[in-house]
Amino acid sequence: MSDSPLPTLDGFVRGNYQPTTFLDRGVSLPFTTPLLVGARMRLAERDGVELIIPNPSGGRGFYIVPWIAMPDICSPTLHDRRLWGLLAEEPVATPEAVRIATRRVMSEGYAGRAAAAAATAADGNRAADRTRANFLMLLRLIERTESPEESVVPPLRDAPQKLEWRAKRSLARAVPLLGLESDDIATCMEEVAGALQDVGIAGDPKPARARRQITEIETLVREVSAWAADTPAAQDSAVAAVIVEAARLTLDCCARVMADLDSKFGDILILLRQWVRDPAPLRQLLARPDWLLDGWSMICGMWRDAPEEARLSISRDIAMLVPVLPREAETWSGISAEWDRPVLLRRKVRTLEDWRTGRIVGITEVRERALALEP
Repeated sequence: MSDSPLPTLDGFVRGNYQPTTFLDRGVSLPFTTPLLVGARMRLAERDGVELIIPNPSGGRGFYIVPWIAMPDICSPTLHDRRLWGLLAEEPVATPEAVRIATRRVMSEGYAGRAAAAAATAADGNRAADRTRANFLMLLRLIERTESPEESVVPPLRDAPQKLEWRAKRSLARAVPLLGLESDDIATCMEEVAGALQDVGIAGDPKPARARRQITEIETLVREVSAWAADTPAAQDSAVAAVIVEAARLTLDCCARVMADLDSKFGDILILLRQWVRDPAPLRQLLARPDWLLDGWSMICGMWRDAPEEARLSISRDIAMLVPVLPREAETWSGISAEWDRPVLLRRKVRTLEDWRTGRIVGITEVRERALALEP
């Protein structure tokens, strides 16, 4: 059998694709077309954007395809064609840009009613996360600017009218400390809340999206480990090890990065001073969890959606799709690890006939259902 069942791909660059940075690795795309499952989007070395597509034979190597050529190499689902069109309008290769475009496609019904409802709920959660981040920062400003005598009653336990008065007093006290007027400080806090909405603030009883996703991956590790222990067929292959080790490495990096963020964002006055001076470095730090978690939401959805009798098949699919962290993660987290180990383990996973003949039957439906299950 030919190494590639699709001759249309043979004219494109093929390589091993071993990125060292997140930008080089690219952004995971929630495509539902069989050929495009596992594809990533990144900025090309010159101009434009390119797709990195896993070898459809299941073997080693990736195809590097110009973004504009995507409709020419396969027959994309309506969902994928719409997503491709939106990203082509503003080709920004970041997880946030892809997430915003994906939710728009979902809300338009291209992935079914359940996904459309999930997109609406996600937009509502995002707005709630932003409002809550702003409120929690205001509480911290009150605590930061009050004397021990004034803070006998914790702000959160105070009456609404008194809390409003305390907030105004804290904003006024912050004026000379920050060199801004009260209204400007309030506006600045709203900007910071917008940047914080996906990461959230430590101690929030309703964790923001990134923290919810970390919990999802922790659940995945527990469930896959327990399932593998009770499934002889899983013990005969490396599928569980690939999933669990890649997930644990991601969780370890996330723990370090989130702890660093929580430390840096702990003092509200220092945070606001840094934001007023130059918000760019803070935005870069806040983007790190997004890059670390990129690609895991779909995987967690695929696992949760799989019935017990299909978990062996789905676990093999997931093992081929788990994101592999580039070495830049070591710089971000300070963790020294065998970064290539998940890749080496994945090579031990027996390549299924399903991959060589055009991916598993029903993968489009599986992916669409997984979209509706994102946290």
